[in-house]
Amino acid sequence: MNAAIISVGNELLMGKTVNSNLTTLAPELFSLGIKVKEATCIEDSETAIHSTLKRLRDLPLIIFTGGLGPTVDDTTKESVASFYDLTLSRDERSLTRINAYFNRVGRPMKDANLKQADFPDNAYILDNDRGTAPGAIIPVNGQHIVLLPGPPYELRGMLPALKSYLTPLMDATYYQKGLLVVGRGESDLEGEMKRFYEGYEDVDIAPYAGTGEIKYLFTSSSKSSLDKAVRDFKETFKTAVVGTHEKTIEEHVVSTLRDQNKTIALVESITGGMIASRIVNVPGASNVFGESYVLYSNDAKVRQMGLSEQILSQYGAVSEQCVYDLAYHLHQKSGADVSLSVSGIAGPEGGTDEKPVGLVYFAVHHEGKTKTYKRQFPGDRSMIRIRATIYALYLVNKVVLHHED
Repeated sequence: MNAAIISVGNELLMGKTVNSNLTTLAPELFSLGIKVKEATCIEDSETAIHSTLKRLRDLPLIIFTGGLGPTVDDTTKESVASFYDLTLSRDERSLTRINAYFNRVGRPMKDANLKQADFPDNAYILDNDRGTAPGAIIPVNGQHIVLLPGPPYELRGMLPALKSYLTPLMDATYYQKGLLVVGRGESDLEGEMKRFYEGYEDVDIAPYAGTGEIKYLFTSSSKSSLDKAVRDFKETFKTAVVGTHEKTIEEHVVSTLRDQNKTIALVESITGGMIASRIVNVPGASNVFGESYVLYSNDAKVRQMGLSEQILSQYGAVSEQCVYDLAYHLHQKSGADVSLSVSGIAGPEGGTDEKPVGLVYFAVHHEGKTKTYKRQFPGDRSMIRIRATIYALYLVNKVVLHHED
């Protein structure tokens, strides 16, 4: 089955909002054997929506995201209904759920929200447990028109119901697994990936590169071929494979520490608390995470962590010796099973020929040993800090699992 994803919203066209819904939807559809033939952004107007539907009237699946809000400029549902000459009527169950949402958040429901409960009689309504705009699937004229809310958090909550509806429409069953890779870049892996592309012709292998990490999705109609390709990939790139793609790097770290009944403590300089923030985003992080220090100045490192002034004088704050000393003293101070320290140069100023912008040192103290690591990250200040954060989490996971190079 072929599909189109149409993102509706003037804020998308103006560049005020990043269209993350496409990167969420496309892999999920592909896992069902649905190929996205077109993805585009249009303005929220009846003219634009009618023009799009007219052009795509031969496509079996069209997914709209956005334009389901309560305001007058949210016109996606009304425009789809008018194009197919469908009558909207109030769905009492949806209205009850919307009203219950407002009761939960302690706000009064406005009259403007009433239209969010209006649907064609033949619509399959997708409940929204995360907001006020229900979605819908409308079968009409041999097509399936899907309406999803624009906020990514709300859209993601509807994916299981959407996939459940679409699965029986597919002629073949497709299987999918995904792996999260950190520590190596896509171009770095590409030479070795040629063997996978040629050796597993019945398995589609798609990389989705992010900042500092890559998700590899494996899809096939043959479960045995899929399983073999995934096993081969994990064995080939085992030091870089963190785990399944459904979990974030921080979720894998918390899970690994929890499984081994271990705790972690942090000293962050260049990352400024970003590592700690990622960890505490994970439910249950308090079981493994006890304390963190953001020590940016040299004076703070000396006062709070007992860093040797001789090390600072001889090697500087951005050095192997500095992070080693910080991680060791952090272990002595916190008693954590894993102590991580990180220091680097985020730029755009402060770099030298010897220590350029993007240079970052890491140290991990674990099981009585302190090991140091050095990386040179590309990008601007923000990207360097994000990459350092992800790599630090990757190092913790690798060290605790004894997946050393």
